[in-house]
Amino acid sequence: MSGLGGGGVVRRARPLGVAVRDRLKHLTTMDEKVLRLVGDHLGALASRGLKARCAARLDHDTDAWAERKRILRTQSSSRWTGSLTKATHDQWALARRAQLAHIQNLEAGVRPIAHRLSLPLGEKGTKHSPGGYPSRQERFAKSSRLHVLQDRLGAARADWQAGFVRVVRGGKQLLNTRHRLQAARLTEAE
Repeated sequence: MSGLGGGGVVRRARPLGVAVRDRLKHLTTMDEKVLRLVGDHLGALASRGLKARCAARLDHDTDAWAERKRILRTQSSSRWTGSLTKATHDQWALARRAQLAHIQNLEAGVRPIAHRLSLPLGEKGTKHSPGGYPSRQERFAKSSRLHVLQDRLGAARADWQAGFVRVVRGGKQLLNTRHRLQAARLTEAE
């Protein structure tokens, strides 16, 4: 709301943009063919754009963004080029945030195990801090788990510092379906 206007009338701000989603109905076979070709072309451009964005890692700036747009502009319109470069950058940034969350999750897993391993076997905990592990078996198992978590954390931190992310266009579910076509009862073309 933009506030009260003259005479006590409440005015609302106009919408800045409108997104409309609808199914296309009554398409001819030629229309469907054209839409599939356009979708395949734009999907291929998006894949190449994402590959280029991921390859740039942390060395991506406005000049690199402009270069990516220049390359895409030779194969599509300016409007699609802008949308594709923004979408691929957003996808890379989302993967980067997920990577940081994964690192923080690993650190949160390492911290209590390392603390409890630093205490003697069977030591009682306090109200705010757990004690040592009660048995040698559990201590050994947690020690092994700590090494696994620390290895994963080291690899994740190295990827983070290098700006390397793992991104799958279409999501993990699509990738898993692609790798298990027989189980999904699909052919490679489908």
